[in-house]
Amino acid sequence: MNPMNKPKWVLLSLILLFLQPVMAAESVIISKYDQAEMKNLVSVNAWLEGTDKSAKATQNTKHSNTASDEETFDQKAALAQKEPVYAVSEQIVMVIEVSTPRWLTGGTRIDSIEIPNVIVKQRNPLATNYTQRRDGQTWSIQRWEITLYPQASGQFHIPPTRVTAQVSAPNGQNVQANLTTPPLAFKASLPSGFLSGDKGWVAASALTASEQWEVSREQGELKVGDSITRSVTLTGTDTLSVLLPPLLAKAESHEPSDSYHRYPKPNALDDSQSRGNYQSSRTEEVVYVLQKGGELHFPDLKLQWWNTKTQQLETLVVEGRRFTVKHTMSSWLSLYGPALFTVLVLLAVGYILVRMMFRYYRTRPTPQWLVFSRALKTKSWATARVLVYRKLRGQTQQLELHQYQASSSWLSLSQRLQQAKLSRAGFICVWLKLKRVTTKGYALPKALPALETINTKNEP
Repeated sequence: MNPMNKPKWVLLSLILLFLQPVMAAESVIISKYDQAEMKNLVSVNAWLEGTDKSAKATQNTKHSNTASDEETFDQKAALAQKEPVYAVSEQIVMVIEVSTPRWLTGGTRIDSIEIPNVIVKQRNPLATNYTQRRDGQTWSIQRWEITLYPQASGQFHIPPTRVTAQVSAPNGQNVQANLTTPPLAFKASLPSGFLSGDKGWVAASALTASEQWEVSREQGELKVGDSITRSVTLTGTDTLSVLLPPLLAKAESHEPSDSYHRYPKPNALDDSQSRGNYQSSRTEEVVYVLQKGGELHFPDLKLQWWNTKTQQLETLVVEGRRFTVKHTMSSWLSLYGPALFTVLVLLAVGYILVRMMFRYYRTRPTPQWLVFSRALKTKSWATARVLVYRKLRGQTQQLELHQYQASSSWLSLSQRLQQAKLSRAGFICVWLKLKRVTTKGYALPKALPALETINTKNEP
């Protein structure tokens, strides 16, 4: 050790030896003061606040952390009469008020609160300090706010919460007090029958939405390969950003499109407070890379929300937009190529079949149905009648039409055909009605084979 620093260490040791008895005596005085007069020196109040709702319970804090059974029963009875009802996900403000006729000399600490199915946040890290006159005496007051957001219907109990504060005693010393808030309770329920846990909705005192569109091509018509960026910001008052439901992801999760590839960016969540006003926002941004030409429609986005100020169910609408996308050669071939290839294949197959049919019938008789159709086309009614009788004889081995069927409609058709009063549609109807007659699976033998050689070319 440097000899020049030795006097400083000696002086510091003497000061510590002198202060040690004083600090020990002070701790004894503080302990005695806690036991005797703490209940008149500092108190804590707690209550719940919501939109157009309030329920307040107070407790003059004793030097101990527990109350008697009689006090606890009275507190619960009073609390049951003032138990408020809120909407699910509605913001509830739990106010903790620490007051003293002296003044607070140190930081106040509040233990964490845990309630099942309730989100608990201390969004304002600072307390509001003010003074108030009570019975002619000025009190220093600290107001702390803790926000609660119930996530399910039911009854909820807020357990007593420990609060540690430091105040100035009349003798000028700093005294630390362990305070306990009274137990509180509230109920939560769905505010409307049109809302459910499956549908995305939120409760807030105000809710707005804004959107922005950006395109990669500033001038000219959009083409395949360009991109469109859609950004939607949802801003709510008296709610949390994590409670704001997604709009873009929910609207497009059930309706995938082959018109674009979707690339979402991470959501931006923000919670802030200013002078007791709590604001939250959720920003969604998605980039769409265009894959197909034509008309592209982005639908409207709708969100139901419960207005805690007016106690009404409202619908927020974010308008969609239409774009026209122009094809490139590669995108056009990619989109219509399979269909175009299929059409070309069918045309080629059809052409080959027609050529084969012509080749086949160059050395063979022309089919009767084709000859019949040509006769109807040229209005050769006599030839058509001969072809009808030829089919009748070949299919049924009969020579008279009226013997084919006994129905009145068939008799009328056959009579009109014999009288040359049948139209083209009537000829087709008779032709289609003639079916082959078989006996036990075998066709009947031909009769009058000379009819096969009937010359129809010279008939009038």
